[in-house]
Amino acid sequence: MITRLPKSGVMIAALMALAATSAHAWHLEGRVFCEGTGLPLTDVTVQIVSTSGAPFSGSSSTNEAGFYHIDLPETPGCFVASLSLGPGATVIIPAAGELAFCTTDVTFEFIQNWVVSSPKCEEGRCWLTAGGAKFSAITGTRVGENGPDHSWGGNVNPGCSPTAGEGGQWNHVAHDLRLHFQGRAIEVIRCGNVDGIPPGSDSPETPFNFIDFQGTGTLKGIRGNKVDYGTVNFFAHCEDRNEPGSSGQRDGEFKDRYFLHVFDDDGNTLLLVDVDGDASTVDPVTITHGNMQIHISSCDFASTAPPVTLSRSAPTVQQEGAGSVSGELSMSASPNPTRSFAFVKFVLPSDADVSLAAFDVAGRVVRDLAAGRWAAGQHSVSWNLHDQQGRRVSNGVYYLRLTVNGQRLSRVVTIMP
Repeated sequence: MITRLPKSGVMIAALMALAATSAHAWHLEGRVFCEGTGLPLTDVTVQIVSTSGAPFSGSSSTNEAGFYHIDLPETPGCFVASLSLGPGATVIIPAAGELAFCTTDVTFEFIQNWVVSSPKCEEGRCWLTAGGAKFSAITGTRVGENGPDHSWGGNVNPGCSPTAGEGGQWNHVAHDLRLHFQGRAIEVIRCGNVDGIPPGSDSPETPFNFIDFQGTGTLKGIRGNKVDYGTVNFFAHCEDRNEPGSSGQRDGEFKDRYFLHVFDDDGNTLLLVDVDGDASTVDPVTITHGNMQIHISSCDFASTAPPVTLSRSAPTVQQEGAGSVSGELSMSASPNPTRSFAFVKFVLPSDADVSLAAFDVAGRVVRDLAAGRWAAGQHSVSWNLHDQQGRRVSNGVYYLRLTVNGQRLSRVVTIMP
């Protein structure tokens, strides 16, 4: 159920304050992407120095989504922005390797996306094939003695392609619950290494031992269970800790591990595979029969990084319930108000460059949620109400801003205690 707040004087005042603040928020922002993959590049420092006007210098490091934001002086001036890169890395876009721009009283917001060739980009490519059943009792998770409690398997970004089969397919059968989950649209969030064990994995040899991915799918009953939850959301975490697979590995520390959270648009948990039953902590269970295999081969698909854009117009704020900006472009946010999750659904009439972020009423970026080239159709993105540093945001009014090929839609969301 979607709850809409009344257009109270408090909310209208907040929107007016937001619009006023946004109209005087000189800044440069954007994202840094890897050449050839379009994956975000983290921990890159963007530097700005003034070339005219009052002396100024500023910098910002990209977060896990490759996003950066630098506030500028609120007086007209000219600036040069550049990236501080490590050995072997070069800027591909812009071709000049830097950005020169000037602000005025009506030109105050600049969006610059960078494409970089870097050794770090080679480390950031991965995909997954996996399958298994019957989780280990050493985690406290009950084992099905007469058969597995759970069976699972699939592939994620097959052949390292984010577009083939909508990013892959993931199946999970919860036998005791008589439920079948099928992930049908998948997006890789990141790959990396678990602290406390040697990095990387074997057979195939890769520099990573875990992968996080998310998306949408279906959850339906089986074997007489008539329930059908329709389209659902999910997040999964898989760890490829060693070879051979879990069946042949005697050391529990090196058995592969698995976490799955399936939830509806209101944030309600429908299916959870986790040690302590708390979906927010992500404690993967140890598997006794099965194998995770993270790959990096064949990861040379074409770039999905969005083209460089430079926005010179003031942002606009549309109140809750506003219609589309153009054609079939639309956006909604639910539940509202919320205490745990906010889900943004939007429809693209055609393939487009998309960015989605959460802002506070002062116009500051709270969390970057999505970026890149998105296909036409319906999409859903979740926000767990945490900021860029992983802390839960304070209660109050926030807005979610969707930018599609320079056009914008905004929705107000109120976060409750």
